[in-house]
Amino acid sequence: MHGLLTQLSSNDSVLDIGGGKENRIKLYYPHLTNVTNVDLCTGYNLDTSELPEGHWKLLFANHIIEHLQDVDFLLDNCMRVMDNDSFLEIGTPNLVAWFNRVLFNFGYLPHSYEVSKYHNVGRIKIWSDEEMGGHIHVFSPMALCKLLRHHGFKVLKVQGEASTYPTNPVISWVDKMLTLNPNMASAFRVLCSL
Repeated sequence: MHGLLTQLSSNDSVLDIGGGKENRIKLYYPHLTNVTNVDLCTGYNLDTSELPEGHWKLLFANHIIEHLQDVDFLLDNCMRVMDNDSFLEIGTPNLVAWFNRVLFNFGYLPHSYEVSKYHNVGRIKIWSDEEMGGHIHVFSPMALCKLLRHHGFKVLKVQGEASTYPTNPVISWVDKMLTLNPNMASAFRVLCSL
């Protein structure tokens, strides 16, 4: 895995939005040394708390936007703390992923989509025992890009991302090949600026 921002030096200031204890930013940018994490563990409710001011080169929101009640609040908040030379990178599951398109035809809900906070219903059997992720908003690449533009962002790049779930080598290979088309990929990443 690698991040979308290629010109990021190790000492650039980075705001990891919703990174949690997992510190997932290191999977994408292992060389970073100046990372500030904001999430519930550090006292930030991303639906209501303002992001800290700073000269952030990158705001990194990896698989968090789908968990928020108020996505617009987060995007306005990001816009507020960004400079002209800042970037926002968002990673999220893809509502219109290739396997979701197949599942719809058989009456199943898409993966990463939940209709209840307490009951994992409507999914295909192999995902019905999976721990629920608390996903509230699941995006397609087109929808997220349009929302970002409504908030004043300039979309620079959209890239497909493979799933970490498939264990079958053939399905895993198909999944990796389909990352070439973000609209078919399991997940996607968007890089934008002001």
